[in-house]
Amino acid sequence: MLLKLAKTCQHRVSSEVDAMPRSVSAVVVGSLLCLLAGCSTGGSGGDQRQAIKLKVLFCNVESGTFIDANRDSVLSVGDSVSYRLAVARLGGAVQGCEQANGSFYGLEQVVERRVLKGETVFLTHAQGTLTFKDGNIQTRSLGSLQSSAAVTPSLESGALTLSLGDLFPSNHGATLIGQGGAFSGTVGSADFVSDTPPYALLKLHSQFGS
Repeated sequence: MLLKLAKTCQHRVSSEVDAMPRSVSAVVVGSLLCLLAGCSTGGSGGDQRQAIKLKVLFCNVESGTFIDANRDSVLSVGDSVSYRLAVARLGGAVQGCEQANGSFYGLEQVVERRVLKGETVFLTHAQGTLTFKDGNIQTRSLGSLQSSAAVTPSLESGALTLSLGDLFPSNHGATLIGQGGAFSGTVGSADFVSDTPPYALLKLHSQFGS
């Protein structure tokens, strides 16, 4: 009895749907497609994500440390260099390095040694953190270090004198991950530019959409 009743109800519903005017059916189908595609009068959710664009100047080296992993007293594959830089995030009253308002903590591990145009360059796996009062931004990239007169042929693990030219010998890109504060939940990319002073152009957006 229950089975027969269920079949009867199903028949009635199917008949009513079949009897629905074609224009109404088209509206319903169109609405469903619009919902699936994310239709809206203001564009898609991805288009509504507001990007955070920043320009950060690398002003001066505050400290540097060399880690001689294989104890050969020279900068070579496997060794690491860490450093802390003063930075200026431009905007408002901050127009240059005279108003430095943050720090950059970097760590680079040498993965390859190359000689380019007579200069020795060490390619690195680089990661760092830009720290500001309103939040932090983590950077990851394939970087490079250039040996200067300050980086002597004979090295031991410990304090190391570095110049900005040593740390930014060429342009390169990086990926970004926001860490807390104004940058929480954001990801993006950056272009590091070798200049005087070196600087980075950052672009972040919410990884969760609008």
